[in-house]
Amino acid sequence: MELTEREVDVLRLMADGWCTAEIAGGLGYSERTVKNALSSVTSRLKLRNRAHAVAYALRAGII
Repeated sequence: MELTEREVDVLRLMADGWCTAEIAGGLGYSERTVKNALSSVTSRLKLRNRAHAVAYALRAGII
């Protein structure tokens, strides 16, 4: 499944340990946009949580 550039950016920064507020500020998005991007990834890929999403992205070579 293809991820958007925004979703990949959010996952990459999450993997680096950034919190939602830091990701939003760093990318120029609202915190809600960051949360929506993550929610979209987890629901489409049937993942359980943020950690699962980051682990999936790492294993799949996305980030």
